[in-house]
Amino acid sequence: MTGTDENELLDAKKIQDEFGLSPSRLSELYRDRATTGCPEPDHVEGRRRWWKRGVIGPYLARYRTAKASQSSVRPSLLDGPRDRLLKTSDVAKLLGHKRTVTLLGWLQDRPGYFPAPDVVETTEGGRLRRFWYLGTVSDWVDQRPGPGNTESKTRAEAVVPTEDGDPEELLDTKQAAPMLGYSSHLELNRAIARGILPELAEPDEVVRSDKGLTSNRYKRRRVVALARARQQAPASSALAQGRMEAALHALRAAADPNTVTVTALAEAHPGHGSTTAWKNSIDEARRTIQAG
Repeated sequence: MTGTDENELLDAKKIQDEFGLSPSRLSELYRDRATTGCPEPDHVEGRRRWWKRGVIGPYLARYRTAKASQSSVRPSLLDGPRDRLLKTSDVAKLLGHKRTVTLLGWLQDRPGYFPAPDVVETTEGGRLRRFWYLGTVSDWVDQRPGPGNTESKTRAEAVVPTEDGDPEELLDTKQAAPMLGYSSHLELNRAIARGILPELAEPDEVVRSDKGLTSNRYKRRRVVALARARQQAPASSALAQGRMEAALHALRAAADPNTVTVTALAEAHPGHGSTTAWKNSIDEARRTIQAG
């Protein structure tokens, strides 16, 4: 989340910005609240609804955890020749995921949980294409750890790094996620990709696995600085003032104002807002300088 005030009211747009839930999906959850458990809004004006951050945030975390634990594979989808090859997107859809990020995350961060591809091809551009036999996926679904399977599942205990330690140590997003208040590295990666955390737009190192997957690494000191800033974030008005002052100072000090970037300002002032917020502050600072 980008804010720390649990009592701050968030409308559908802010909920989308912070939690990645679309307004349409939020409306569906609220419409079906008798079964989804969606809380009543804390404030209503006409057709607009607002929820307190401390109410909607924990609810969405619980909802997503419960949803992830449910197998959405329909037996009919597994019918067919066992030697039929399925591409990554086909396997993801068959397992109930709209995108391939979850499947690729399993391969990278949970070795042994999901079977390795049966066939791997490299395109002329160097991109890996992965394929699984239908039989491989079907067998995994039958033995999949989770609801309905009485066998215990073996998962490595996640070690959450603390603020203590070598400040130059490189952390991956799986390690950084809990430090920054995210329930998984996938949520953290989405937040970075959507510009919610511009402080981490540029990793300190990019590691490529033998499966062709890439993983960003960040120095502990950067993660710690951002975590502390998010915990101590002032009111939104103070953050806006801080961004404005930082943008004005940077533009006036730069030999070439065009070299002032969102990433540089965000890294120098962690916890001060999203990419969009910084862009707006820079634009406003430019207008202020031009007007003066």
